[in-house]
Amino acid sequence: MKRILLTIFVALFSWATLSAQNETDFYTDYLGTISRTVDLVADYNVNNTDAEDDSEALQQAIDDLTALENGGRINIPGGDYFFRNIHVKSNIHLVIHKNATIYPTDIGGDKNFGIFNVGKDKEYTENVSIRGKSGQFTVDVTTSINPNVRVISLINTQNFLVADVSVIDDNTKFSAITMGYSLYNDKYVMSENGVVKNCRIEKAHYGYGLIQSQALKHVFFKDIWGDGGVTLRLETGLKKMNELQVGGNHDIYANNVYCQNGNAGVMISPHATKNGHIEIDGIETVNTGFAARIDRGYVTKKEDSLGITPGYYANTSIVKNVKGTYGKTAQVKSKHFGYVPCQLRHLIGENYNKDGESYPAPAVATVLYRAGNQNNADGYYKVAVSAVESVGFKYQEAIIGEENWIDDCTGVPIEPTDPITPEEPTSKEDLWSMGYQVYPNPTDGIFNVKSTTITEATKLVVFNAQGEKINPVIIKRHQRIKVDISAYPKGLYLVKVEGDRFRILKQ
Repeated sequence: MKRILLTIFVALFSWATLSAQNETDFYTDYLGTISRTVDLVADYNVNNTDAEDDSEALQQAIDDLTALENGGRINIPGGDYFFRNIHVKSNIHLVIHKNATIYPTDIGGDKNFGIFNVGKDKEYTENVSIRGKSGQFTVDVTTSINPNVRVISLINTQNFLVADVSVIDDNTKFSAITMGYSLYNDKYVMSENGVVKNCRIEKAHYGYGLIQSQALKHVFFKDIWGDGGVTLRLETGLKKMNELQVGGNHDIYANNVYCQNGNAGVMISPHATKNGHIEIDGIETVNTGFAARIDRGYVTKKEDSLGITPGYYANTSIVKNVKGTYGKTAQVKSKHFGYVPCQLRHLIGENYNKDGESYPAPAVATVLYRAGNQNNADGYYKVAVSAVESVGFKYQEAIIGEENWIDDCTGVPIEPTDPITPEEPTSKEDLWSMGYQVYPNPTDGIFNVKSTTITEATKLVVFNAQGEKINPVIIKRHQRIKVDISAYPKGLYLVKVEGDRFRILKQ
């Protein structure tokens, strides 16, 4: 059994560098061409110091402005507001001050409801934004007695921006931001062309989190943060959608996804849906079950009886630059206990977390990869996973799969008996696939990094085996960087050049 101490750097596959995404490729901002700007307090007489429902006033403002040729902007100044089931329509831009706090007006019972519903079934919506002014605004859903509340849902909306949302949660039973399929002109459709950025959630339920997308096309997620649950859940598990074989996530990109004290930073789970291409660049987690969960597709008995085959994601999909840091109180469900190293199973809590589904338990691994590498047969598909960094996982490899499941820990030693296997430097072939020449590697202290992409502005940083940044001597030349780590001890080092990572061994 391979043993990993402190920090390891693993490349499962080596692929070319992901091209940087530009927000303007996904969303066109029409805020500068609107017909009118209004203030919810000054123009619609909303009292933002009481606890009365303000939904009627905001809905009236939306209805007034959407009727104009170029729509309008609704400024929501600092203060407290109570909303429920606001129908956000075409050409509406909500600009919410960072000192504003929005609460859901509880509808009672357990019926599902939302705060902002962007679009609706059998309707087409376009050119919409919900954003902060001067920083993130707050949405506090802890006051809702009914836990079945969404903050923002998007239905058949084209060209949208969701930004600067900070959600204070307490185990409500929906992800804060959701995307689903709908029926329009007798066709099943989904939202398309958008950006979701600079959003966060605190104290999320294991089974939910910040964002869940069931049906979406050509969208960029950027700088998203979660505490609890899953920050970006690309799980297409809606029963009716799977039975209809519609929806799914297609042409999805994400950059800089963070999660702590939760289930995972990113979850990729197709169920029976046939999804498209996704690219995730940059996942970091602390004290979560996994940094990335990549699950195989499957079908229920009913779906199998309908002739439906297991789902998948496109074989071109990429996940890269993943960092997981170990912790002892992650959200872990019993179905994953078999992946917890035997030496740590005594740390699994006896009682549920507040969500009633997960247990406090040791973080399991940085990547759980159960997609396999087959060509969409039986729910298996290929995801190129590379540049994985695992911190503090004493008994676990950085990337694990179905073969790592252990039912019976009898005979497993308290401490592994085999020696630590040192990580090797990144191979020449892998470096070539990333577009680099690195020589010599191993090195006695000085090495060169050569690439046609290197300029004077290129940033290169080096980390030791404990994940600490060091300060080598760096000399830049045309398409080459000379790096001197002679002052540092022998061992493995991680070199990061812009978005790429590779290993150097000093002997």
